[in-house]
Parts: sequence; structure tokens; C-alpha cells
Amino acid sequence: MNIFKYISRRWNSKGGYLEFLKIALPLIISTGAGSIQSFINRFFLAWHSQEAFAASLPAGTLNFSIMSIFIGTLSYVDVFVSQYYGKKEYRSIGPSVWQSFHLSFFGAFIILFISFFSEQIFNFAGHSPEVIAEEIKYFRVLCYGALPALAAAALSGFYAGRGKTKVVLYVNITGILINIIFDYILIFGNFGFPKLGIEGAAMASIIGSVTMTVILILLITSKKNNKIYNTKMLKPDFDFIKRLLKFGFPNGVQFFFDMAGFTFFIFVIGHLGTVELSATNIALNINLLAFMPLVGCGITTSILVGQYLGRNKASAAQICVQTAMHVVYAYVTVVILAFIFIPGVFIYPFSKGSEALIIDQVKPLAVNLLRFVALYSLFDPMNIIFSSAIKGAGDTAFVMKLLAVSSVFAVAIPVYLIVIVFKLGLYTGWSVFVVYVLVLAVSFYLRYKTGKWKRMRVIKMDIIDG
Repeated sequence: MNIFKYISRRWNSKGGYLEFLKIALPLIISTGAGSIQSFINRFFLAWHSQEAFAASLPAGTLNFSIMSIFIGTLSYVDVFVSQYYGKKEYRSIGPSVWQSFHLSFFGAFIILFISFFSEQIFNFAGHSPEVIAEEIKYFRVLCYGALPALAAAALSGFYAGRGKTKVVLYVNITGILINIIFDYILIFGNFGFPKLGIEGAAMASIIGSVTMTVILILLITSKKNNKIYNTKMLKPDFDFIKRLLKFGFPNGVQFFFDMAGFTFFIFVIGHLGTVELSATNIALNINLLAFMPLVGCGITTSILVGQYLGRNKASAAQICVQTAMHVVYAYVTVVILAFIFIPGVFIYPFSKGSEALIIDQVKPLAVNLLRFVALYSLFDPMNIIFSSAIKGAGDTAFVMKLLAVSSVFAVAIPVYLIVIVFKLGLYTGWSVFVVYVLVLAVSFYLRYKTGKWKRMRVIKMDIIDG
């Protein structure tokens, strides 16, 4: 009974469950649009060919790893918007979002340049020739479509930073539906279109991102938004861009190192063979999809921390973090139990089109790998929520340094030695990932407990409630 009273009291309080879930629920889907698109692409490619399916994870992850440094930088405008919104400095919101949009062109140019080296990158990976050929195609086309993906990440901050996440949700659902339709058309060559295979999957993702960007531009520049938030002030503001880079670039670097360690892990596992790579592909795809809610909750934590710090209410921001931990662990407990007791339910959708290989070779490995996912999922909520809390205040430099060091010394070097040098196998390599997540969780918790984040801001203001 005491538990029910506690939940009831916490439900409507500042930083409580209701306020948190109103923002988090739409973000759970919308912020995971990229993961959903990747999952959908791989789902269809599993029906198309084993080589295309195996290639889609390393190539797609490498593309996202490179993009992540720019996505992390651009999307940090969410925190600026949240603090401006908390301070009620509304006329600064529109121009700040456009500065992030301007930076997306620079990021797209860099990624386009990298695409010219696709063959050298994947030939170096050492995968089978059939898989390499598919990896090059997928990576190259995804790089060509970097601009709309980056622009959508930048523009979404206008709504996400103010907590108006339903709009972001609807825009992302539209993009996902477009992605599904064009996956079906372009991968398999339906309705008279050419059969493009893995290149068709990449094109479908780009078309979805273009759709999202166009919708966001039309919504943001409406008369109503311009009147309140000055959204037609598109002029470059280099002073603001410098500030965005000061706080956002470390966030992007952190994002990059996190994804780079993840990508390196996948590339090294690929040396063990196509079966091991496919099993890892399946386990990580399921992991990405099942744990999208944590990503949405992490961003919600940053937004609410930013808003309350903008109002000089650090104590309320701390309540938001506690609320986030309660919510994510309630969800993660269910997921962990499902991974342990009914793993076959998650693996089944990947079996169509390659039944023999899935049943005889890949499925037993994938089931065991899901148990590894369940183990590190005990610590992942701490990692995500505490890092998001301090980033919402502006403590991005610490997050960057920790991820840079950890991804090299806790993932890249140990996995290389274990798998390539000492040849200790798939499960020993995956054990490294469990240790990595544990190290991050403890480190972010200790940083959060120092309380330094309570005295940080990304906008200019007097700090009262520290």
C-alpha cells in the first residue's frame, strides 16, 4: 500500500512520472527512428540474401558511427532550446535551431568525402568477398544521403527541447512508413522498379529522411511559430555556432567514440566468420530495437534537466533523474526476463528466407548472445540516465573524455587481443562488452553524485539554486 501511495504522490509532482512520460513516450519512437529504419532494412534484407543481411550491420553501423559525431553536435541544440525555454527567452529558440541546421551542411560534406574511400575501408575489414561487396554498396549510398538525416536531427530540437515531442513522433512515424514502403519496392524490385537489393534499402532510408526534413521545415516556419519563436531568422550567428560547438562537439565526439567502439567490435567479430557475424547482427538488432525506450528516456532526462536548470531549480532537476531511473528499470526488468526465457520469439522474424542457416547454425549462437545482452542491460540504464543528466547541464567534456578512453582501452584493445591475437572465441569477445557497460555505469554515477552539474549552464544566466 505504501508503494501505491508513493507512486500516486510522485505521479503529479514536479519532475514526476506524468511530466516525464508525456515527453518520453513520443521520444521513445521518434528518437529511435534511425534504429527502426536500420532494423527494417535488415529485416527485409534477411529475406533478400544472407550476404546482404550480414553486410548491413557493419556497413550501417560504420556509417552511423561517422555520422554520430555530427548528430551528437547538432542535436545538442535540444539543451540550448530547453534552457532558453525554461528561462522564457523564447525569441532565441528559432535562430538557435537554424544555426544547428547550417552546421548540418558541413557535416554532410565531410561524410560525402569519406564515401570515396569505401572500397579501401571494407577491404581492410577482412570479411568474405561477397559480404565486402555488399558492405561497400550500402555504406556508399547511405553516405550520399547524410544531409537530410543530419538536417532532421538538427530541426527536431525545436520541438524536443520544448518538450513538444508528439510533433517529433508524428514526423518520425511518417519517415518510417515511407522507409518501409520503399524498402519493399526497391529491395525486391516491386511495382516495376528495378531490383536494387542492399542499395535499395539505403535509398529507402534516404527518402524517409528527406520526407522528415521537409515536413519539419514547413512546420517550424509557420506564422504562429515565427511570431513566438522567431523561426524565420535564418541568418548565421557565428557567436552562437561557437557556443554550440563548445558544448555540442564534445557530445558529438562522445557519441562517435561510443559508436566507434561498437563498430570496431562488430568488425572484429566478423573475422570469426559469417555465422558468428550474423548471430551478432541478430542479437544487436534486437538489442537496438528493444532498448530504444532507454534512448528516449535519456533524451527526456537531458531536456527536463535543461528546463529546470533554466528556471534555476536544480532540486527539481534531480527529481527528474530519480524519476527516469524508476521508469527505465521498470521497463528493463521486463525486457531482461524476456531475453532469458523467450529468446526465440525475438529471433523468429529473421528466419524467413534463410531458414536452414538460422535454425542449424545461427539461432543457438543468437540465443546465447541475447543472454549477454540481458546481463549488460542490468547496468545500461545507469549509463544512459546519469550521462544524460550531466549532459543536460552542459557537462559534455567529461562524457567525451570518459567515452574516448573507455572505447579504446575497455573495448577496442581487449576485443582485438581476445578475438584476433589469442583467438578465445565469440563469447569471450562479448564478455568485454559487459565489462565496458559496467565501467561506464559506475563512472557516470560517480560523476553525477559530485553535484557539479547543478552549477552548470549552456546559456548566460545567474545561477541561484545550485
